[in-house]
Amino acid sequence: MLSLLSRCLGSSLLLPILLVAGSVSFPGGDAGAYPTNLCVSQKMSSAASYCHRVLRAWSSWETSQNDTRRDSQLLGAEATLAKGWGRAETRSASSGVDCVDTTASYGAVQSSVDTVADEIVLEVNGGLDLGDPAQARCGKGLLRAAAAYCSSLVRAESRFVKSPARDPRALTRDRLRSNARDRFARTWDRAAGDSCTSGADESDVAGRLEDLAAGIVADTTVSPNVPDSGFMAVTHPTPGQPGHALMYEGTLLTPQCQDSSAYSFFAKRGTVNKLLVYYVGGGACWDDFTCAGPLGPRCTQDVDLGDWGGLIGASTLGSGFGDLTNPANPFADWNIVVIPYCSCDVHWGDAAVDYFPSGKHVEHRGHDNARLVEKWTREHFVNPDEIFMSGSSAGAYGATLGAVFLSAVYPASQVNMMADAGNGVITQEFLDESFGNWGAEENLPDIPGIGDVPIGEQSIPTLVTSAARAFPRTRWAHYTAAFDGGLGGQTGFFNIMLNPDNIFAWLPWWNASCLFNETMLDQARETQANVSLEADNYRYYVASGSRHTGWGLDRVYTDTTGGVPTLVDWVNAMRAGGVNWISVEANPMNVLFSGDPRPSPLEPPFTTSGGDVVIDCGP
Repeated sequence: MLSLLSRCLGSSLLLPILLVAGSVSFPGGDAGAYPTNLCVSQKMSSAASYCHRVLRAWSSWETSQNDTRRDSQLLGAEATLAKGWGRAETRSASSGVDCVDTTASYGAVQSSVDTVADEIVLEVNGGLDLGDPAQARCGKGLLRAAAAYCSSLVRAESRFVKSPARDPRALTRDRLRSNARDRFARTWDRAAGDSCTSGADESDVAGRLEDLAAGIVADTTVSPNVPDSGFMAVTHPTPGQPGHALMYEGTLLTPQCQDSSAYSFFAKRGTVNKLLVYYVGGGACWDDFTCAGPLGPRCTQDVDLGDWGGLIGASTLGSGFGDLTNPANPFADWNIVVIPYCSCDVHWGDAAVDYFPSGKHVEHRGHDNARLVEKWTREHFVNPDEIFMSGSSAGAYGATLGAVFLSAVYPASQVNMMADAGNGVITQEFLDESFGNWGAEENLPDIPGIGDVPIGEQSIPTLVTSAARAFPRTRWAHYTAAFDGGLGGQTGFFNIMLNPDNIFAWLPWWNASCLFNETMLDQARETQANVSLEADNYRYYVASGSRHTGWGLDRVYTDTTGGVPTLVDWVNAMRAGGVNWISVEANPMNVLFSGDPRPSPLEPPFTTSGGDVVIDCGP
């Protein structure tokens, strides 16, 4: 019996959880520019200066045709670019950030600028007789206009990236770009006059410079060192090795798995400046029995190539939203970061515990692992246009808390979070007696409604409500099956919490199905009502059946059972915002799909109706 229960707990993907109050300084507050952003901004500024100096060197050559002076000016510009690039990297390294890996090399950026500059020079000089002083002056003026426009475009982005919180909607950046475009047109027209015979087209040259600027931005904000053909593994040093403990946002992190082995995570570069962050589920433990049972929970495994080899070098994560080859998948072309799970604490813990009486030692370091990945992500995907965070089961809680932190550190990105099968239906007894073993309370964000609320009054609804109000631009959502079941599902854990001292009552998890459904619906509806008092950025989706998690199911593209939209359409509506994103409840919601968890033979409330297996909770 003990082995069976340990196996069931170990294969679970969820631990419903409530929160506790914290007092940490919230990331992204008054700390100034993050070192990576500062480094990237400085590199962009150096690139802007290089583009300006190269085109100015050519503009001076138009009237002098002095090759020696031009080449000297070009060499000087290259040396200054290299010096600025190196200085930015040195400064960031002194702040604990590797900005070398963040961007392309200065040589790659130099090559891009040189190529476009050569093309523009050829285009401008097409049709000009540089032996004619008037024609030479025309060429000089056109190239000076190009130099100023190139510099202005990149500098506008440099200013924006340095501190996105100052311009979260990019209004100043866009105004600077627009003003630069107008100045370029006026300067170009003035230089061209009525008699210039250059064959260059103002719109074409502007387009070349805009594409160049966009390329510089991409090469400095989306790391070209992350592969685009498959997932790379990033492995952190184990305890005792150099670089294991590190400071991030004023907190000392000691990332590791529960058995003190190395923590790894995975990443892949896409083709658009959008970022998917996915938290993996996989069990949890919180006392001697659940942590030291004969088989132990799945989350006790190391994060290594054997456990997660399906991600390494693969072009896909599986089925459903994990299928990156499906053209209907909105995330197929995105940058992706996968946060594996080996800490047994729903990605929230920060404690080392010796459980009694076995003496089982567990490093609950899910918080440190997740924040390590956050740090790495900020240093490789500097300013995404859009971020979608999700996770299934235990990962749903990681995504929920992680979205609070990422909403702060990516203030200019549109952040969306959908928790898959993690609604937080739990008992007060579990909160009072077991949650504290994870040590999560010291690292929770200090925002109104969390840091100032007593432990016993916290919950997933209060966290989401507080977060939605604190970050009104972020959109928050829950997805769940109406009767999310099985020993490893939400109903299963809720049933365990309802019967903490009676392990024989744990196996018939279906006894809690109706109460889970009722409580989950009340929480979701109440959360939306409470959020809407100050914001309008929370919705929920309740699907029919008892299947635990939905992210990896292919029916996310097809299922409309109970009159709901397909989940992919609902997710796309969430991303777009507006009136089409609404909360939905399947009606009826008690019809099971083939393969949904159920007792065998059927026991109440599971029964048959016509040809269907249904859950009958009465009136």
